[in-house]
Amino acid sequence: MAFDIPMRKSGTLDSRSLADKQGFMNIRQSLDRNSLNNDSFRKIPQQTPLVHTQPSPMRAQSVSQPATVPVPAKPPKKQRNIPAGNVFLQKGQKVPVDDSSVMKIALGWDILDVRCEPDASAFMLGADGKVLGDEWFIFYGQNVSPDGSVKYFASQTDDDAIMYVDFRKINPAVQRIVFSMTIYEAVEKRLNFGMTENVYARIIDSRNNEAFRFQLDECYSNVTAMVLGELYRYKGNWKFNAVGSGVVRDLAGFCAMYGVNLI
Repeated sequence: MAFDIPMRKSGTLDSRSLADKQGFMNIRQSLDRNSLNNDSFRKIPQQTPLVHTQPSPMRAQSVSQPATVPVPAKPPKKQRNIPAGNVFLQKGQKVPVDDSSVMKIALGWDILDVRCEPDASAFMLGADGKVLGDEWFIFYGQNVSPDGSVKYFASQTDDDAIMYVDFRKINPAVQRIVFSMTIYEAVEKRLNFGMTENVYARIIDSRNNEAFRFQLDECYSNVTAMVLGELYRYKGNWKFNAVGSGVVRDLAGFCAMYGVNLI
């Protein structure tokens, strides 16, 4: 089943390829000048005085000016009142989590280009690595999973997005929950994660204490969709994997990797 994601702005997503970076056009300046006539003399009878021919005046022509390309403004960095983390995960590190009740995954980022609008989402996958159905893709337009175990909130405080995970409600068929980030219309507007920084995921336990934090060391300009981390079942318990990998795909292509069909 395919479904249409509500867009925040006008326009629709498609699967156009990411174009090469547009180069700047060189503008050549030239100045066209009329030839300046030399003084000329003509022979005349002796009784006639010499007539001096005045040079033709030079006509000035306007010089074309180089085109200026506007540089997108860099927005101010968000002020966050978040305590310093105690445990930082390395990329690829896997840790057990307290899966006895509710856990919170808080996501955050800073943007270097005002055109960037990152979004957070979650894919609830079965044993085959695909979503159980399109409704198991959780994002701002579909913010609660069918079993009620995962809920999405656009944070209005220090973090940018929050995912609540209630382990007691997770459907037994769900084997992995992938937490990802995309940039709105990244392909259409030629945006990428090199235009962001300080991308992180904070794992917060049921007592509202930060258990772990994973922060990307570098955001790459050849990435348009990013997996920050994932929860996965392991021998009857849940663990968190700090993934930190990305792909060059638009939203439709990224969702298709996990079996979600977008119109």
